[in-house]
Amino acid sequence: MFTVTLNQVQQLSDSTIELQFQRDDSAGFNFVPGQFYRFVFTDEVGEFERSYSLCNLSQQEANAGSLRLVISEVDGGRATRLLFNAKQGLSACLTGPFGRLVLPSALPQRLFLVAASVGIAPYLPMLEMLAEPLSRGELQVYFMFGVRDPGEFLYASFLTGYAKKYANFHLAVCYSRQMPAAPTDHDYSGYVQLHLPVPDPAADFYLLCGNPSMVDDCFKQLKTAGIGTRQMVREKYVFAKRPKIVSGGEPSSGPSDEQKRLIAEKMLKYKK
Repeated sequence: MFTVTLNQVQQLSDSTIELQFQRDDSAGFNFVPGQFYRFVFTDEVGEFERSYSLCNLSQQEANAGSLRLVISEVDGGRATRLLFNAKQGLSACLTGPFGRLVLPSALPQRLFLVAASVGIAPYLPMLEMLAEPLSRGELQVYFMFGVRDPGEFLYASFLTGYAKKYANFHLAVCYSRQMPAAPTDHDYSGYVQLHLPVPDPAADFYLLCGNPSMVDDCFKQLKTAGIGTRQMVREKYVFAKRPKIVSGGEPSSGPSDEQKRLIAEKMLKYKK
């Protein structure tokens, strides 16, 4: 467990922001690209927890104790209300890392990174690790990114530049509502699951991350095509429910006394 402080907020789209935090003890941290941390924030009601994958583009940042999150706006969301109005100095307590949405120990012939919206986050740190095997021609990487419109093509410059640098990196951006005014050869109309290349059970490995319907559709489609469950790892981004209102008009989503006690014990242990 450690604490971090917000250093910077960057608007990526009308509904998406990137947050950069720094460890308070300035120590570096180790995580496997694709993993997430649990954040404990405090608002006017009390403490609450959310889980976020790190979207650091380089291990150098992590070594310096810096971490990045990309989050999307949720109507009425408690974290949205706090983080989309956050100023420098906001603090959070972290535990982790957790998660199994990571690269396989032995890279396949064809690796598929399939995401929708902010489901892109866990894949960004992986690209630094994949650069060397891509440059040696050891695998093909298919980066499938589903968005609603061109304004939601997050990290566009970075991804298009990466695709130009590595011939074996195949970028496909799938627009469910509106295509770009001047489409390129990596732009497709429709949902991401409609544009998956023909599966090859002998060569493929899939990471699926984003909204549950996309993940479920891809999983069923690939399983029907002969891809085994051990060749797929899924992570669904499920938004937290809006807090219920109890008598007196106060949200009831704050932590219980027992939860507060456990958090206090964890913090005390960390300080020691």
